Amino acid sequence: MVNATRVATHLKKYLIVYVILIILIALPIGYYNASYFKAHKEMIKNMILSLAIGTLLPSMIQLRSERMGKELRSKLKEVIVAIIIIFVITPLLAMVFASHIGHKVIGIGYIAANSVPASSASVAYVMLAGGNIELATVLVILSILIALFAAPSYVAIYAQSVHISLPVTVLAKSVMVALLFPLILGQIIRYCFITRRAKKLVQVSEINDKNAKEYVENKIMKRIKPYLSIWTITFMLALIGVLIANKAKLLISNPSLALYIISAQLTVYTVIILTIIAASKILGIKYRDHMAMAFISLTKNESVAATMAVLAIGPTAALPAALIPAIQPLVATLYISVAHIIKRILGETGREP
Repeated sequence: MVNATRVATHLKKYLIVYVILIILIALPIGYYNASYFKAHKEMIKNMILSLAIGTLLPSMIQLRSERMGKELRSKLKEVIVAIIIIFVITPLLAMVFASHIGHKVIGIGYIAANSVPASSASVAYVMLAGGNIELATVLVILSILIALFAAPSYVAIYAQSVHISLPVTVLAKSVMVALLFPLILGQIIRYCFITRRAKKLVQVSEINDKNAKEYVENKIMKRIKPYLSIWTITFMLALIGVLIANKAKLLISNPSLALYIISAQLTVYTVIILTIIAASKILGIKYRDHMAMAFISLTKNESVAATMAVLAIGPTAALPAALIPAIQPLVATLYISVAHIIKRILGETGREP
């Protein structure tokens, strides 16, 4: 347990380093073995899908859907602002930048990368910033449910605008595999192996406290969380490696493509941050709620985007989903580091988060 915690902490701390390292290793491997990747397209596609689902599953296991009702009612203003930013402002910005990428298929992948929800792993950033974890959890669950319809809609609209035909059945299948299947499977695993076990332990101990089951469940989750983190990061790094290697020749022959995607995404992040700060200031949203909104709006589950892109149109479309994780943790970490400035802007200097 101690070793797992240390490994998980190390991987989270140096995630950016590992992502960049994986990209640097994958580029020459993919470039010098381009013919192999071209000859084994179906195998590479299946590998990408398996790794993407493997990356998603731990975050779906950690979701506590039963907490949604109460927080949703008490934080309606914050939820509405966050949902508008996640599913209106961000995808529309992405469409503007996608139209200038110069590659229709990668443009579709960029839309997918900015239309997917955050994962429960994003709640970790909220926790580190002293934000409202309950609100963050509600936003993750709600954004997953909305993304079931919003993500394929945005992808279909953009594909139509660049004259690429994407049948509704293909998009429906991609969403089912990318979001619905891992969500249902994750919640089933949680219920069978965590919730039921917590209930049995409470019954055996004959504790009548109504909060006892939740307390035991939290203890079980705390024990297995480091292993889930290691699982997620390992699969994510492997996924990024395969995605980059698969399109290494394109990236090396056209490095401006990668630079454009990264710079466009940094611009999207800047607009999101400024919008959330302005909304929080105008609407009187407190620091803790602001941080929950900020990190769930900023961070996207790029494994969902990769799965959708691969199933809907092919591995080339998943390129943005491979590049964005190289900067996403950096932006999140930087935002945590300026927490004192955000408090000052929101008029909460001197208060504990």
